[in-house]
Amino acid sequence: MKFFTAAIVAVVLTCACADVSHLGYNYQQPAPAASAPSNSYIPPAANVPDPVYAPAPVPVYQPAPVPSAPASAYIPPAPAAAEPEPVYQPAPSAPASSYIPPAPQPAASEVYEQPAEDGYRYRTVRRRVYKQRRF
Repeated sequence: MKFFTAAIVAVVLTCACADVSHLGYNYQQPAPAASAPSNSYIPPAANVPDPVYAPAPVPVYQPAPVPSAPASAYIPPAPAAAEPEPVYQPAPSAPASSYIPPAPQPAASEVYEQPAEDGYRYRTVRRRVYKQRRF
């Protein structure tokens, strides 16, 4: 919904900021006023003759084509597709046999950050609270 609203806002801003300076003042002239109706008599349209319905043509019997028996000729299977020729790829170069020692890592420190010195002691064990059921 947010995307739809953002899209509507973008379209409205685009229309509001559109450059219409190329339109200029070449407005089309208004259409001329329609002429006054004439008071002359127009006779009603001639009656159209009723359509003459012709009978439907008589259906002509057309026999279905007779299926022919299958030909008893041997059709060999399609030839197998030829495999592509192997492409020569040179062997990769042998790895260098020189020893590279591991990068030195800083020693792990056992110093942990101490709690604040404002007198507050952090709890490490959660205190159990038993509910008192009163009848």
